[in-house]
Amino acid sequence: MTLTVEEVVAGLEKHDKWVERAILAIYDAQTIGEKAAARTSINNNVGFSAFDARRGTYYAEWVNKGRALSGSHLDKARKLAIKYRKQLVELANAKGK
Repeated sequence: MTLTVEEVVAGLEKHDKWVERAILAIYDAQTIGEKAAARTSINNNVGFSAFDARRGTYYAEWVNKGRALSGSHLDKARKLAIKYRKQLVELANAKGK
């Protein structure tokens, strides 16, 4: 099954777990060095942008520790994930192949 941008956005708006999984998927696309530094050093249009790297890394590491995003952090993470909707569609559809 191929996901569309609209389906991804609808899922992100409705399901908190989708937001956490989306943040982790984008984070996983970062290079090892970018993850360690919590910044973007390679302009490859994959992972977080330089502007979002610190916040996205913080959220991903939080979730990776078994914690759930909540409150304003969940709201900000949702907006961040929706911003990366096209990348999420590409990642999801590539994974399904």
